[in-house]
Amino acid sequence: MTRLLFAVGVFALTGNIPIYSITHPSPAIEPLVINTPFVSPENRAYENSVALNLPVAVETYAGYEAEPLPSTKIGKWYLHTIADGETLDSILQPLSLTTNTQELLKHPDVKKELATLKAGKKLLVQVNNQRVEQLIYATGRHKAFITVRQSSGYSGKWDESFEEQSKQVAFVIRNPLHEDAAKAGLPSSITRQLVKIFKNDVNFRRIRVGDQVGVIFEGYYYQSERIYTGTVLAAEFIHRGEAYQRVRFLADSKKPLYLKLDANLEMKKVAFNRLPLNGGRLSSGFGMRDHPVLRKRRQHSGVDIAAPRNTPIYATGDGKVRFAGYKGSYGNTVEISHGDGIRTRYSHMSKHKKDLSIGATVKKGDIIGYVGSTGRSTGNHVHYEFLKNGKPQNPQQVKLPMKGVLSAGKMKEFKWLVKRMSNRLLKLRDNAAIDRDVGRQFGG
Repeated sequence: MTRLLFAVGVFALTGNIPIYSITHPSPAIEPLVINTPFVSPENRAYENSVALNLPVAVETYAGYEAEPLPSTKIGKWYLHTIADGETLDSILQPLSLTTNTQELLKHPDVKKELATLKAGKKLLVQVNNQRVEQLIYATGRHKAFITVRQSSGYSGKWDESFEEQSKQVAFVIRNPLHEDAAKAGLPSSITRQLVKIFKNDVNFRRIRVGDQVGVIFEGYYYQSERIYTGTVLAAEFIHRGEAYQRVRFLADSKKPLYLKLDANLEMKKVAFNRLPLNGGRLSSGFGMRDHPVLRKRRQHSGVDIAAPRNTPIYATGDGKVRFAGYKGSYGNTVEISHGDGIRTRYSHMSKHKKDLSIGATVKKGDIIGYVGSTGRSTGNHVHYEFLKNGKPQNPQQVKLPMKGVLSAGKMKEFKWLVKRMSNRLLKLRDNAAIDRDVGRQFGG
């Protein structure tokens, strides 16, 4: 019997003998009847819900509705530092915009922030096709109220995507100044400012290879883009081995000045501009020369600067008009007395300014006449003389007088600024020196 069971098991495993299972029948199951009507899952969810009347969510971008912000690169950006009593309307009026102030201030949030502006804060305006695209009211280096134009009108909010930064660049001159400045990443507007700042210290016609420049300037950034390049904050120009440094400071006059960094002395500024034209070409220097008309060798008591006819001529310093009229071989001439025995003369004008009369007070930079070729002259130019106690001096080399500009309180404030900026300028000088040494090593 045991052998028979074993054999049956083996055959079953090998599949040669079918195996059947025996089941017992279950009692009959009655069908379940549900008298509730059928409800789909969707309807069931609806029946179990309650209307909450929630507001519709609107997707936003940088705090504004999903409509994309205007590009920062279209049109042009303007920067304005707000003065006492200025309003949004008075600031925007010179821009000749089609956008009016009422349109800008229609949104209550915008009106709340821009109806009254704080003096000393900054306003950046993006204009495209005479229309305001964006307006930034900057109350801090990282704090600003941004107003943007959208299809529904202007809206605004406080935004952290604005930033005011100070940038710094240092380089050694090996090519023309504007080329090396551009290669170093200096905006062209900053290069032009440097020329104006150092025009009384550096002879830009005699810049040589090896001169060094270091500059700290402000830049304004929005949506990670530089939207505006501001002004020079501090700069150093090492010219022919001598270092000239200037720092921007708001003095008692409320007008920014670029002052020397010698904080141990009462700060002074140059009382005169070196030359009476913005631009022009030096056509004849000071000293002995062959006279272009008389054909004789004679002393030239000033300098001649050639420029197109009717180019404005500016007073080089504060003073009073001593003479205004026609003066023989000098042609139309203006003479200004500046005190301390100093007198300046401007000759060969096409005409002098109409309201200029003897005894009239003029300020440095005032227009006093226009380039011409009156008198003994061979072409349009201005003949400029700088006289000390009646004796002609070389206008390009004479040591220009200085005058004080700071009160005691402002002097203390200035010393703190000098300490901070001088350290940064020294580091920039080291950076430029490294650049110079690397250039020598690799033949630059």
